Amino acid sequence: MTQKQQKALLALLAHPTKEKAAAAAGITSKTLRGYLSDPEFQAEYRKAFAGLVEDATRQAQQAIAPALSTLREVVEDSGESPQFRISAARSILEYSLKLTEQNDILNKLQELEKAVDRRG
Repeated sequence: MTQKQQKALLALLAHPTKEKAAAAAGITSKTLRGYLSDPEFQAEYRKAFAGLVEDATRQAQQAIAPALSTLREVVEDSGESPQFRISAARSILEYSLKLTEQNDILNKLQELEKAVDRRG
């Protein structure tokens, strides 16, 4: 990739629209569309975007425990209004069920992958 393409790639990751990304990269929208039609550029963009998603996911995962602790504190605080305590309890239940379901699905998927690998 050229330096201009690398600059455009970074701009795409940092700006909400293609037009703003093109302006930030110092290129025209037409040039950016041309880059985006290039399979090599597309592959690099997907790779870079996947990295951003992984980073965001990691940050969200790191925030789960403190968020649940905060909700739990609200639930256990008898001085808090019942409405807030119920809302916090409901949030904990909803997120716990979702996490449990997702964990169960991942475990089943891993079991299926192992079974497929064993069968060769």
